[in-house]
Amino acid sequence: MSRHRRRTDAPRAPGPIFLLGDGLLLYLGLAGTVLSWTTAYGLGGQWGILLAGCLLLGLLSLAVWSVPRHSVLPPLVLGVCWLLAVWRLWGDLRLGWRTAAAQAAESVGGRVWLLDRILAVGAETAGGISGGPEAERAVTLWLLCAAALWALLLGWAVVRRRRCWPVGLLTLPLLIPAFAANRLPDWPPFLALLTCCCTMFLSELYARSDPKGGARFTLLALPASALLLGLLTATLPMEQYTYPQRTMEARYRLLEALRLPGMPNLFSGGYSSAGSEAEVDLAGAGPLSFSGRTVLRVETDVAGRVYLRGHSAGVYTGTAWESLDESLYEAMGELPGGYEPLNFPALANPDQPYHAVTVESAGASGGCLYFPYSLLTRPGEISGGAFVGDSCVAKELGTWRHTLYYRPEAGPRADMPGLRGEAARAERVYREFVHENYLTLPEGFQETAFAWIEEAIQAAGPLMVREPRRDFGAAYEGDIYTAEVISLLLAAVTRYDPATPLTPEGEDFVTYFLNGSRRGYCMHYASAAVLLLRTVGIPARYVSGFAAVVPPSGRVDVPDSSAHAWVEIYLDGYGWYPVEVTPGYGGGGGTTASETPSPSQTPAPETTPTPTRAPTTGAVRTPAPTQTPPPDSTHAGDGEAEKVAPLLRWTVPPGLGLILLAVLCFRRRLLREKRLRRLKWEGETNQAVLAAYGYLQRLLPWGGQENARLEELARKAKFSQHRLTEKERGEAAALVLREAGRVDAALPVWKRLAFRYLWGLF
Repeated sequence: MSRHRRRTDAPRAPGPIFLLGDGLLLYLGLAGTVLSWTTAYGLGGQWGILLAGCLLLGLLSLAVWSVPRHSVLPPLVLGVCWLLAVWRLWGDLRLGWRTAAAQAAESVGGRVWLLDRILAVGAETAGGISGGPEAERAVTLWLLCAAALWALLLGWAVVRRRRCWPVGLLTLPLLIPAFAANRLPDWPPFLALLTCCCTMFLSELYARSDPKGGARFTLLALPASALLLGLLTATLPMEQYTYPQRTMEARYRLLEALRLPGMPNLFSGGYSSAGSEAEVDLAGAGPLSFSGRTVLRVETDVAGRVYLRGHSAGVYTGTAWESLDESLYEAMGELPGGYEPLNFPALANPDQPYHAVTVESAGASGGCLYFPYSLLTRPGEISGGAFVGDSCVAKELGTWRHTLYYRPEAGPRADMPGLRGEAARAERVYREFVHENYLTLPEGFQETAFAWIEEAIQAAGPLMVREPRRDFGAAYEGDIYTAEVISLLLAAVTRYDPATPLTPEGEDFVTYFLNGSRRGYCMHYASAAVLLLRTVGIPARYVSGFAAVVPPSGRVDVPDSSAHAWVEIYLDGYGWYPVEVTPGYGGGGGTTASETPSPSQTPAPETTPTPTRAPTTGAVRTPAPTQTPPPDSTHAGDGEAEKVAPLLRWTVPPGLGLILLAVLCFRRRLLREKRLRRLKWEGETNQAVLAAYGYLQRLLPWGGQENARLEELARKAKFSQHRLTEKERGEAAALVLREAGRVDAALPVWKRLAFRYLWGLF
């Protein structure tokens, strides 16, 4: 047996087959890992340079680890060179780390508590980073430096160890925080990484007992694994997969079970989208939970509540809100004069004073710039940001602090000058676009909405209407009044509940909220209000961001619990106007300060200071909703999650499930064939009998029993100077295989699967 160990561990001279197979595996693993990091955490970087760098680093690592095993000098020299490079490029690498850390912190959005703490230093110091090519080059350099270290480690795992588990430990755990935050890498690099792991998993059976055969098998298994994964991807695309309801509920139960007393959950801050996203997954909107981390820092000289909008969405699918298709914007073309719809309210009130606001991102998700309403800053005036359609302002990589100008008093007043000249022409063009795209409803919803409105009016009782405020202007009073009526009807027949569970599988999110559960939080109220407003002919869309309260000092740290969703309605000649529809916010919409609640309204929680500014909207005295939100729900910021962060994707998409099943079945077959050859045909008879006895020892924890005859044969093989006969070898093989079959038949189904496919014992 000792002779056998010396033979398999002896140094080998790497031939072309070894070098080709090891080189391909090393490159797939390294490039797949680095680009999976880049896409999962939104790090940016230049793909061409990264791919070329991974190729060169992979070849260097292959050369270093292909020398005889007893030589430690090449890896040591490479490690020293890496340290010298880090020392020489420390300034650029530090900039790259700060940019990458802050970008990753924004991507996970406070959803992975442990990673959030690791990246805290980078995110805290990111305010001074300037975006653009400099930040991208710095991130690329930092990724190449990390890839150099990883190439050295992966080379050891692939070339020297030739085992799957060290490759998996060096690659896949780095992506777990992204998976926990529902941030998936792009499929091509992740496919390359999976191909490397699958090939190593299959070929390691031959790697130590038959190195040359293992090298040939690697060259066969590599394209086969890639083809299998590619075919399953093509036939079963993951983006069409929807997780079942029981899977989503299991996530929340596990997160609660893992929550440690007195501290956030290690894997999740409990808030899977601390901010605004371009696509809102309503199917994942379950009970709320927050980490309390700061996601924005705001400085302005205007005190009171301010709505910091992020993304808006106009397409409702029944389980999600999505942005309008890019082709619609292409068909509309650029507006006359290059005007942007988000600037219309400020341009319609040129006589109102403007104020500066500085918003610094400290980890808010969405990749967008958060800003207050009535934005005056126009395209070309935002450093490190760009308008995207009519929905948001995208933030440039590496830029975290922006100073903008806005008009907080630019409400749709009766005496406002309004848009003039080319701005008015631009608004008329955009108005047609709005009425074509922001009035769509799901099939059959109109009948449901009318029935619900009739029932809600009866439940709400007489509406106590005070004299309408004339400062809105007659052209806008009707739409704003209607929006507030919708808001009070929702408050009258539903209740705010931050512990609202997931919508049952197969149910429409809004329909179930209105006619089923009748409880929810801002995501539910905003989604329902948008569709109800569209039903009565008012263009509306779903908006998410943060609702913050600026103190007289003018500076506020906005926590993740201030994340919120509300509604925008379009007022012809003015632009998009925010409307608050979640109970407990004290009235309708507004550009900055919210209205102090009237006695009949639901008071804001004690944690929310009541703004002292004059109200900007409010024509209806709202009756008290059926339930006041609990004081500890931090309703001031509402903190509604787009969905509670999952720990892991408990149910894999069908394609990956089939891949796993195929790989396990194939591995089991290879392992059985290898074991049978070793027991019955290959090697010395003494070694085969000892292998049979070792096999029996592995069966004991599963319910196997000792066999006196097999033990006798094993003692004879170990201590006798004589070689056992082929008959004795066959007898030992028959004894252990019969015992393995007995153990397999006696196990329950779930243990039998592990016994066969995970451990390969039968």
